[in-house]
Amino acid sequence: MIAIALASLFAFCPAVLAAAPAKGYVVKAEGTKVWLDLTAADGAAPGRGFQVYTEGEDIKHPVTGEQLGKAENKVAEGKIDEVAEKLSVGRLNDNAAVVVAGQRARLSPVVAAPVAPPTSAARRPGEAELRAPRTRGASLPFVVTGMVVADFDGSGKPQIVLSEEKAFRLYDYPAAVDKTLALGEIPGTGARILSLEAADLDKNGKAELFVSVYNEPFRRLETSVFTLDAGKWTKVADLPFLVRAHQNAKGEKVVATQQIQDDKTFPFGAVYPLVWQDGKYSQGRPALNPKRADWLYGFTYAQVDATGEPAALYLTSVNSLRAQFAKGHWRSSEGFGQSPIRVRWYEKLLEFNPPMLATYGSSGFDKLYIIRNLAMLGGLANPFGLFNGGELHAKSWTGVAFETAWKAELGGSSPGFALVEPEAGRKELVVAVAGTTGKSAVWTFDP
Repeated sequence: MIAIALASLFAFCPAVLAAAPAKGYVVKAEGTKVWLDLTAADGAAPGRGFQVYTEGEDIKHPVTGEQLGKAENKVAEGKIDEVAEKLSVGRLNDNAAVVVAGQRARLSPVVAAPVAPPTSAARRPGEAELRAPRTRGASLPFVVTGMVVADFDGSGKPQIVLSEEKAFRLYDYPAAVDKTLALGEIPGTGARILSLEAADLDKNGKAELFVSVYNEPFRRLETSVFTLDAGKWTKVADLPFLVRAHQNAKGEKVVATQQIQDDKTFPFGAVYPLVWQDGKYSQGRPALNPKRADWLYGFTYAQVDATGEPAALYLTSVNSLRAQFAKGHWRSSEGFGQSPIRVRWYEKLLEFNPPMLATYGSSGFDKLYIIRNLAMLGGLANPFGLFNGGELHAKSWTGVAFETAWKAELGGSSPGFALVEPEAGRKELVVAVAGTTGKSAVWTFDP
């Protein structure tokens, strides 16, 4: 009888465990102080609200019998004070509330606070809004050269990969703590990482990591492809070209390639899409780069005018932003996209500029996000790739020009950023920041 009871119990346990949510619980409570199993990867951040509740009976449709959810009883509310690697600590709003371990917990929706109109003392007429970061991540002991965000393990949640000169590291999004989950390295003397890209081209539910590298001893610009298997990086391919994504006129991400030729006069091959076909990566067709833009790391597209043709946006040889239309063009008076990541290729200097990103709303084009890195010594160090600061600009289209709607001052230069949706209905800009002291961090901003 006992054996039968135990067998029934063990047979039942897996089903119970499978049905129970993996996250969203109070793990400890002392007075008004509570510990939750929610982390930065779940959206926990200092100042964000949370709710504690218990679940009641099932709610079913009276006609169809469909399970619609469970009745909930609110126990308490509070705010997050600090976020650690595997949990967060918060404080309850009500001293009389009684919270115990095992009760359910969830983060409150993020509601954008109304922005008060700036005073003349804070901002002059026509001057862009200065936006503060939403979060600042951990101090990382290396100079970041590249960043990409994707679902590399198939969990359905974003992870972040940051590179330094010869290594790349996987972190929980958004790198709030300095804990490397998986480390990869580029072997050989004289090889260095130039950029990172990610996409699930083979459609297996996990993004591949594309690490573009300059192999100086062999004078090659190439890309190694890695996948995350059992918590470790595995190289699955070497490609004889660079890999970088841009947007097409519909705002869709297009992973593109460019082969650099051993040619002193014009080394640029055409820019082609990267495709997965017959079990391997190759260059597809047709060519993707617009006229006047021959460099993979310096262009994108944006449909700024719903009634006209899309604009080709690219960086000129002096780092101006140029929008090329079917008739005419616009050009910025200040420089953008400057980068310390560069390669001297015969007489040409190849600059691996940060990306440009266009976003769209229900009424069409919304913003263009672009990095402006600031050279040391007031611009004298720009030709040498020496930067001690940077800015993230959010630009709107007025119909005749791009104007900066808001900008954010970064604590150092930036090799890249991304727009991420860490949870349904909430988006944020995540920016890699390289300081001048040999350390880096990841900051996030509200778009």
